[in-house]
Amino acid sequence: MKQLLLTVLASFAAFGQGGYNGPGRYEIISNVSRKVLDLDRNDQRTIIQYESRGTDNQTWDIQDAGGGFVILRNGMNGNALTQTRSNNSEPVSGQPTNNSDAQRWRVESGKNGSVILVNASGKALDIPNGSTNNGVKINTYDRNNEVNQQWSLRLVSGNLNQQNNNNRGSRQGNSRYDNNDNNRLPPKNDGMGAGAGNRQKYFDQNAQMWKIDGDGACFYNDTDFHGDAFCVFSGDQRLRLGNDWNNRFSSIRFFGRASRIDVFDEADHRGRSEAITRDVTNMRNLNRGNWNNRISSFRVN
Repeated sequence: MKQLLLTVLASFAAFGQGGYNGPGRYEIISNVSRKVLDLDRNDQRTIIQYESRGTDNQTWDIQDAGGGFVILRNGMNGNALTQTRSNNSEPVSGQPTNNSDAQRWRVESGKNGSVILVNASGKALDIPNGSTNNGVKINTYDRNNEVNQQWSLRLVSGNLNQQNNNNRGSRQGNSRYDNNDNNRLPPKNDGMGAGAGNRQKYFDQNAQMWKIDGDGACFYNDTDFHGDAFCVFSGDQRLRLGNDWNNRFSSIRFFGRASRIDVFDEADHRGRSEAITRDVTNMRNLNRGNWNNRISSFRVN
């Protein structure tokens, strides 16, 4: 009984600690590497740490599971953070939610204002050897409160309210995994043929903007990532844009691990060019002059 009371008190103490303010959608940041908890998009199961890119697979819906526990569901596909085995150094994974103990976690207070994420087995979410490298697989280990078990949480969107026994939350806007893609809007007919990336875009009601899952970029009609968008994946290029999109872009946003976009003011990658390596809210403000509504071809890396 004493141990249970201590556990409950530790969970309550975590509120306001490390950025945790109860159920909601969070980015989970390692205090040792400053990388975030990331669901690898390649298999959509492996949990790694990676530098923050603001993508859905790096967000987690923390939902009340009762008894002082929570479930952490990935913002991209709803898979729950799951302990695969209770031995030390076993990697965690993202698996369909089943409300098992392997998916039940406590948010406890740690050192230096951090939180410790402790599984029902008693093992804590842990970065092996305190590595700071991208792509390192996250595991669980005996709770020791060392810095490689310390996390900070950044609230991304409003608190969740429990609705039913399936641990689904209601929040402002819609989650793609909770509403069977009812927030997906029909793509614009871009006249680009079978290779066009627009069929993979979806409309995020929370952010009120078009996005894609994966590595790539979206080119928006309006500034600040508003209006209709033309979205493509890394490794793709356009030698010429159809009439609906030629010279129509006013802002650009990167997704996933895309790192560079080369834009050209003429077709076939000719004419004036510029390399873009960051999100651009207004194409008038690039380093080499005004690119608003002047892109005629591009490639994305």
